[in-house]
Amino acid sequence: MESKPPSKITVRLPAPVLQLLQRAGRIAEQSGSSLYLVGGVVRDLLLGRDSIDIDLMTPGDATALAEELAAESGTRPTLHKKFGTATFVFNAYRIDLATCRSESYTRPGALPEVRSGNISNDLFRRDFTINAMAINLSPSHYGELIDLYGGWADLKSGLIRVLHSRSFQDDATRIMRAVRYEQRLGFRLEPGTARLLREHLDMLDTISGERLRNELFLWLQEQNPGQVLERAGKLGVLKRLHPDLRWNHNLTIAFRRSSLLQTSDKAALYFCLLAYRLDEDGLYELLQRLNLTGTRYDLLTHHALSIRKNRDLLMKDNLKNSELYFMLNNIPLTAIQANLVYPNPRRMRSRLNLYLNRLSKVRLLTGGAGLTALGIKQGPAIGRILNALLTAKLDDRLKTRREEEELALSLAAKETR
Repeated sequence: MESKPPSKITVRLPAPVLQLLQRAGRIAEQSGSSLYLVGGVVRDLLLGRDSIDIDLMTPGDATALAEELAAESGTRPTLHKKFGTATFVFNAYRIDLATCRSESYTRPGALPEVRSGNISNDLFRRDFTINAMAINLSPSHYGELIDLYGGWADLKSGLIRVLHSRSFQDDATRIMRAVRYEQRLGFRLEPGTARLLREHLDMLDTISGERLRNELFLWLQEQNPGQVLERAGKLGVLKRLHPDLRWNHNLTIAFRRSSLLQTSDKAALYFCLLAYRLDEDGLYELLQRLNLTGTRYDLLTHHALSIRKNRDLLMKDNLKNSELYFMLNNIPLTAIQANLVYPNPRRMRSRLNLYLNRLSKVRLLTGGAGLTALGIKQGPAIGRILNALLTAKLDDRLKTRREEEELALSLAAKETR
């Protein structure tokens, strides 16, 4: 990077997207306004990183600009005229337009009061200097970098710095975002920002559970969530979410193993692991704090806890395959995986693997219809017979369909006695 910010930069985006932005800049200027590329996309462009979310700001009417742009490009924006915003997807890029605004906070943790403003006001309300830069898209000033708060210098130095000393008090979710950006970008907290973060950790208590939850799950969706959580633990952020949340070497191992698993919802698995060592009361408190009671995350973490509490049963000598199967059969996969990747005793993990890789896939060759074809009358007895057949098959006492049918007839005869 250059030692000082360039007066103009080249916006590197796919040609159709760039042409759309240039067209939007022309429309804004022709209407007597201007248009700016702002925030994270500017940061990522300067770092040479990809970004598929594009934020645009105009001092004019963002919804009117979006409507005119849609008419020219065939896009279909979603308009929120009350808030002066519009959103649409173009060429796989999400594009958000908003009217420049300024913000003020009536109390810590409150959502900001918003007023119309200019680009300077809009950049000042940002969280960190590296996110408080803009690129002018108006033809007469195209490519000019607006850097009012030293964002370029902090990008060059790899620093996360707040814009003012009340930043974390105004909005303590910035504490969680600071950790996320630091780890994602491989940066470090600027010393003054690190001091402010530690001093204002208690401000997290002013944030609603929903907003905390959203920030936490953004952590869990990062490319390396373990690093984010480990850093959050060292900074004391995890303890503000719940006093018993700790990062340790076992979690480092569990998160590394989890990254190798094929699962449809890694974030849910990571959440189960984060809460893994909490007892029943602690888990309830965390779920309540994050407004997650009654959700699937409530179900998953409690199932993961139930497996952990039944560890001795899972590891007992001479445990039958059928006992293992019926112990785990109604437990969600994610809860089992959490116990599998956590550094539990080898026998426990071996049996969880046995269930997942073999026992959970065992199927009878003779189903209910097959029993009826054998002359067994429909009714509650069929369910008991099928259960007995499955138990026998799990315990390797049945191999063929003929063996299943013979056992079924024998059991049916006993039912009629």
